[in-house]
Order: sequence, then C-alpha cells, then structure tokens
Amino acid sequence: MEENNQILDILRLYEYSMSIGKSLDYSENCERFLQLLLKRKNLNACWILKLIDKNLRTEYSIPFGEINQKQEISKWANDYLENIDQYTLEEYHFLFNELSTIPIENGTIAVIRLDTDTYLFLYSIKNNLYRKDLNQLIPVINKFSITIKACEAHDNQKILLKKLEERNEELNNYAHIVSHDLKSPLRNMDALVSWLKEDHIKDFSEDSLKYIELISENISRMESLVSGILEYSTIGIKNFKMSKIDLNTILKDVINHIYIPKNINITVLDDFPSVIGDTHRLQQLFQNLISNSIKYNDKEAGEIEVGFMKTDETYVYYVKDNGKGIEEKYHLKIFNVFQKLESDKNSTGIGLSIVEKIIDRYGGKIWLTSKLKKGTTFFFTLTN
Repeated sequence: MEENNQILDILRLYEYSMSIGKSLDYSENCERFLQLLLKRKNLNACWILKLIDKNLRTEYSIPFGEINQKQEISKWANDYLENIDQYTLEEYHFLFNELSTIPIENGTIAVIRLDTDTYLFLYSIKNNLYRKDLNQLIPVINKFSITIKACEAHDNQKILLKKLEERNEELNNYAHIVSHDLKSPLRNMDALVSWLKEDHIKDFSEDSLKYIELISENISRMESLVSGILEYSTIGIKNFKMSKIDLNTILKDVINHIYIPKNINITVLDDFPSVIGDTHRLQQLFQNLISNSIKYNDKEAGEIEVGFMKTDETYVYYVKDNGKGIEEKYHLKIFNVFQKLESDKNSTGIGLSIVEKIIDRYGGKIWLTSKLKKGTTFFFTLTN
C-alpha cells in the first residue's frame, strides 16, 4: 500500500511539473499549475502576494480576491513574511486575515517564498496540508517560481519594446520636424540672396560678390548637412522594405546617376549575387562608398573597382581605389558622424557613418585596408 502511494506521489509530482512552463503568459502559468495543485490536493484557495515597500500587491488569486490592490501591511505581517526562509505551515489565526485575499475563519495555511519579495499561499479548510506534502512539492514550486520570473521578464521586455517603438516613432517625427524647421529659413535665405544678386549685381564690388557666393555655398552646405543628419537619424527607425534585389541592377543605377570625372575609370565585376534588402538603402550604401572613392582620388588616372568574393559563410563585397589612402589611426574614426580627414567644404562628414549604419542594420560589418598614396579598399558583408 505504501509503495502504491509512493508511485502515486511520483506520478502527481510529474503531472505538476509538466503543467509548468508551457507558455510565457503569467496568468496562464498560474492558472494551469495552481488549479491542478488545488484539485489534486483538495485545497480551497491559493494566492500570490508581492511585497513592495511594505505594501502588498495581489499577483494572482483562486478564488479571486482583490486583484492588483496595494495595501500597507502591519509590522507583524511584514516581519512574518521577511522571516520566512523557504516555507511555513500554520493553523489559521485572525492575523492571517491581513494576508488573505478571501475571507477565512479556520483551516491551515502554507506560505512558500517564491522570490525575495514574492510569496505563494496555499489554504485548506480541512487541515489536509502536511509538511511531507510541502517537502515533496518544493522542487516543483521552485520550477514554478523560475517560470513566473521568466513570464515577468517577458512581460517587462514587451513593455520596454513597446516604449522603445514609441520613442523611436517620436524621434522619427522629431527629426522630420526639426529638418523642416531648419530647411525653411535656409531656403528663404537662399531665395533672398538670389534676389539680391539679380537686382543689385551691378552695384556690388568684386569682394562683395565673393561674399555673396560664400553665403550661397554655406547655405547649400547647411541644407546638405541637415538632410544628412535626417537620413542618418532615420536609419533603423524606419522599417526597410525588404525584397529580393539584383545587385547588378543596383550598381548600374548608381553608376548612371553619380558624377564621374573623366580621369576616373570605374570597373564593376559581373554576376553580383541577389540579396534580400531595401533598394533605396543598398543604392545609398554603394553610392556613398563609390562617391567617397571618387572624391578622394588624386591620381591622373583614377581606378575604382567594385567587386565581391565568395567565402564559406557569406559574400564579402568591396570598393577598391588607387587614391590618397587613409592612415591606420583613422580607420575607425572615419565612421564617426561629422568625422572628416580633410577640410572639404563639399563634405558633410556623414556619408561613411550612413554606410556603417546601413550595414549594421543588415547585421553585417565593414572594415578597410589602406596604404598612403596607394589607395584604399572598403570591405563589407550583408548577412540578411
């Protein structure tokens, strides 16, 4: 008979254990495990309380009492809970009314510590809770405790992700508003300078005309800077429009739409692979790298090669030039926003930052090799 009871106990413990952790929903886990426990042990109620700054909050209760209500507890209740090491089992006394979510007058109550501030209460009117039962249940309840911690972490993560999405949306809207607010006066200034030149060009001295040209150039540079900042800030906020893209087509479009000086020859290898990506961002990626190679090429016969290599794991793409080269100490700095190696009025210092951010968005990486006066090769991967 005793052997049969042991087998039954083992089967029930297995049943309890298998009811835990089937989802990451807090209430669903409590419902499944605690309902089963109450049914198999013929208990009357259970509830979970969390102690926060000497206030109790009901996390879960069967039968349901006051859910998610905070109540300040007495020193007795606070000391009682904090002194529980693993569990305690006691007959009812009136002080337990302060810790109960339902009206109780007699019976037995087990209080099990689930966490530093979380407690599980099991209640039986018939006094059929025993230490032997609790000792058997503790390993299963520990598993239950771990599971509800995971549920809480999952819920917190969902809340944080939602808040992050909201903040990203706010930043996206803010970036557009700031961009619009900054560009409007710049365009007005540009229009005023143009009207000034048209109406009074005969009245200006040679120096005055130079100053007006400088004003126009700075307005144009400021507008490019604002556009660059907006572009950089929205990468990663806007969702990429992902589709299968032929990189050969992308590169043809880029070559056809950028200015290529007569002394620069661009060679693009054939048979680039297709990738899953966003057309605009991939155009932007290759355009920025190729334009950068053109801008900083000081050779009478400039050579730029755009190609790729197949490795065991992925494709490695590259843009190689025979230009000025970059000192090794700047190999990481050039990807920082506004970082320029030369004082170039036509450069915003954002182009390579945008390149790195796009590649990072694809889960890839970018690096370079370079020799001064010999040239530079930018390598990158796209893992998506």
